[in-house]
Amino acid sequence: MMGNSVIWKLLWSVFMANLELSSCADFFSDSSLIGKSRFQDDTPKFVKEPDDSYYIIRAKPAIVECQAINSVRINFRCAGEWMEPTHMENIVDQQTSTKILSAKVTVERADVEEYFGGVFWCECFAYNTHSGLDGVGGIQSKRGTIENAYLRRRFEREPLMTRTEVTKTTQLQCLPPEGKPLPQVFWLKDNVEINTKDGNYIVSNTGDLLISQTQLRDMGNYTCGAKNIAAKRTSMSAPLIVYVNGSWSSWSSWTECSVKCGKGETKRMRTCTNPAPLNGGALCLGDSVQTNPCGSICPVDGNWGAWSSWSTCSTECRHHRKRSCNDPPTQNGGSYCIGNDLDGGNCTGGMCRGKQIEIIGPSPTNPTNADAPNPDNVRRLGIDDADRGLVGHDPSREATNTSSNNDTLIMIIGLCIAVVVFVIVIAIVVFLLKRKYQNQGYLAGNIPNLGNTGEKKNKNGQDMMSVQPDLTQQVVIFPHHSASPSPSVDPPNNNYPPVENIYDKPDVGLPLYAEHRLSNGSVPNRSSPELPPPNSPLAMNLAPPSVPNLDGRHSMASVQLPVNAETEAVTWGSFNHSGGRLVLPESGVCMTIPEGAVKKGHEAELYLGVWRDDTNRPKMSDGQTIVSPVIVCGPNLPGILMKPVILSFHHCASMRQGGWMLSLYHSDTQPEEPPCWQKSVTLGQETINTQVYAQLDPNQCHVMTEHMQWYTLIGEAVPGGRPVKILRLAAFATNTHPSVDFSIRVYVVEDTHDALEGVMQEERKFGGRLLEKPKQIPFQDGGHNLCLTIEELTPGWRSKLAANYQEIPFQHIWSGNQNNLHCSFSLELVEGSSPSVSCKIQVYQKAILSNRQVLNIQNNFSKEKLPSCSTPSSTLKGRTSTVTTNSSSGFSSMLTLDPHGNNFRLPSHIRQKLCLLLDQPNARGNDWRMLAQALTVDRYVQYFATKNSPTEHILNLWEARHREESAVTDLMNIFRVMGRMDAAAVMEKDIGAWL
Repeated sequence: MMGNSVIWKLLWSVFMANLELSSCADFFSDSSLIGKSRFQDDTPKFVKEPDDSYYIIRAKPAIVECQAINSVRINFRCAGEWMEPTHMENIVDQQTSTKILSAKVTVERADVEEYFGGVFWCECFAYNTHSGLDGVGGIQSKRGTIENAYLRRRFEREPLMTRTEVTKTTQLQCLPPEGKPLPQVFWLKDNVEINTKDGNYIVSNTGDLLISQTQLRDMGNYTCGAKNIAAKRTSMSAPLIVYVNGSWSSWSSWTECSVKCGKGETKRMRTCTNPAPLNGGALCLGDSVQTNPCGSICPVDGNWGAWSSWSTCSTECRHHRKRSCNDPPTQNGGSYCIGNDLDGGNCTGGMCRGKQIEIIGPSPTNPTNADAPNPDNVRRLGIDDADRGLVGHDPSREATNTSSNNDTLIMIIGLCIAVVVFVIVIAIVVFLLKRKYQNQGYLAGNIPNLGNTGEKKNKNGQDMMSVQPDLTQQVVIFPHHSASPSPSVDPPNNNYPPVENIYDKPDVGLPLYAEHRLSNGSVPNRSSPELPPPNSPLAMNLAPPSVPNLDGRHSMASVQLPVNAETEAVTWGSFNHSGGRLVLPESGVCMTIPEGAVKKGHEAELYLGVWRDDTNRPKMSDGQTIVSPVIVCGPNLPGILMKPVILSFHHCASMRQGGWMLSLYHSDTQPEEPPCWQKSVTLGQETINTQVYAQLDPNQCHVMTEHMQWYTLIGEAVPGGRPVKILRLAAFATNTHPSVDFSIRVYVVEDTHDALEGVMQEERKFGGRLLEKPKQIPFQDGGHNLCLTIEELTPGWRSKLAANYQEIPFQHIWSGNQNNLHCSFSLELVEGSSPSVSCKIQVYQKAILSNRQVLNIQNNFSKEKLPSCSTPSSTLKGRTSTVTTNSSSGFSSMLTLDPHGNNFRLPSHIRQKLCLLLDQPNARGNDWRMLAQALTVDRYVQYFATKNSPTEHILNLWEARHREESAVTDLMNIFRVMGRMDAAAVMEKDIGAWL
């Protein structure tokens, strides 16, 4: 027994001696390589850990490698079992001279296939001692998964033959086969791979090919392909046929009439060649030839009738005959008969004997010589003279012609004299007027030069400033016929019909602000004072506002926003990568900045505002109407956003009746410039090039955009439709006890938070108060006016309007170009002294009896407590608080915070997990596409398909739309209905921490 003990002690001594020698060798070798003291930190550290995933390709095994410093041993644990490294070596970093231990393990395909515990995995353990148990005293690396790489042959969905019209958007569907790793989709056109960098081709997240504007050159055979490290697959080819519908060319000019006179026709032609039908496109509809009747009445040339019989022989031995141009007569501009209508000749046939006729020449000075034969003046007339035309000469006709010529000459001379006299008179008048203007100093040469000094001399030689009249000033006349000193100013309403624009001139004038009134009844923009909270009773006296001094207030918004910005309708703040929300609760407007919209490490100062100035509204055509506030967000700088923000605002279009064609308009001008409106998109007509997405809910519109600009929503009727616009009625009066007169103002505005808030702010400026809770009334397109009648007045009061009736024209309401549109009912006390005024105001649309509303006015001036005003219900729950924060610029800015404290319902890590689960499309379709359908945001799902993570954008829109308390629970239930228990489990795992 003692001998055994001695032997064991001897063996132990030998073992310890060998161990010390080995440690000394390690010490010197490590010190020389590492170049540091042995007494420094020698804890192992991994230089290289396993990759996240490894794939075994056919018979090629996966090699998992780990590298560590300060380590003398590395082993592996794969799928719960310890495995020795298949290869281990020491390497030295050439730059740092650091000793690195590298170890590798080989995982075969059979190892992965024989493991049934899920995904096969491996991890490393590094030790700084040679001895010890596995996993004890060492450091552990992260895990890497090992899977067999494969790619199925059958595509889940292959492209099909598609026919599309030229310039339209085309979608070729494809869902790649199942594979690991996930296959990458590519497309071939006529066996040539398509370059997706071309902006006309986009491969969606699901693998579909989107062609933005299909052209004839895009026609061909398309093949969907999928590839990964294991294999490469292609689908069956599908032809894409691009057809062209025929369109008419321009009309040719009209041809000449087919006949010169009479009934004919003229025609013009067009051809179906602009363009011609191609590849089965539709033929042109309509006629290729148009004809019109033409022609004129034919002219009829005159023709001579028969000669009449000869006349009896005259004493001069002459006889005559005549004829008429009546066979046929000249008609319709025809030519007259050619030739003479009178013929004469000498008598023949022995009816006349030859004789001499003595013609005594005239002697006016000696008429007595008429009977005296003078041989010099006597001419013998005979048959020869008659033949030369001397016989038949008519002296009376010659005298008549001479007299007519003399009258014409006299008339011409008279006209010349009249013209000369007229010119002389005009010259005299001009000369007299010129002398008169010179004496009065009206000529341009006598006007002093006022461009530099603007001064002139008076008659005494003193300097006098010449000031032109200010034509912008408005003289306010108060047509108040009562002798009592009432502070209210009521326009005369007893001149009906017609009513003189009493619906667009605010009847809230006070003497204090009379000099600020404009011609259209509006009040100039001024800085408003601090107002009561929006939900506080408005029955309190709202005194005329004082003008606060804003000279010392500096902020980003005061520099970049327009000078006429209303401080109550603007909010701004600084945002980083975490995102946030900007809220204007009184206007019902919100901007959601999702996480990642601002670049990491940067801050962006953003603002959100509502503009109520009429001049900033779009100029609309007949039939169009504005159905939302005018919203501006900014700044409009390139590259400020990495992801779309969501603008949420209310609209007044009634979607229950339908009939709407709604369009989103934008303006990219700077805030200090007037907006230049352009159409962004018509809802329902989006293409893959549309840069915004508009989600229309029954009461709200949510716009996803990366461009900070002006936005508004404009609607019009679809062909044959009669859309309905919801209006809000609000009755106000001045908060003073009336002595004789009392005025009720009924506002008719769009049923949006901002429109009613604008009326509230306008009435606060003049001390107005709400008489009745605002009520809704539908207003239908069709041209029918809005009628208002006042009934059941308190005894002792009467309306100044003789008919107790007013109308607001349809176009004034439908166009929406006028803010704070209203009409006034002026009442007067005729007897007694009544402490209260009560009445009913019936409001209805003419010819549409169902569109009717009644305002019950109950106003008791003896009570101090007045009825409260409540704005329409809002989806923005709870009250918001306005706090003062310090921006990065060091100036103070007003930031409106979300009342719930948390800007987003889903934490960042939960969103990332949901995106990983739902972004990848599957054959069942219960991916992000089903989520979009369940959340009713699938109207244009291609917008999300073009994004890197469709699920992320859908959840961002969900955050903006659903602010109710049960939103998270509802989303979890949606995942369960979709059959995505994995997504629901992700949310349930952390439900106790953040729900």
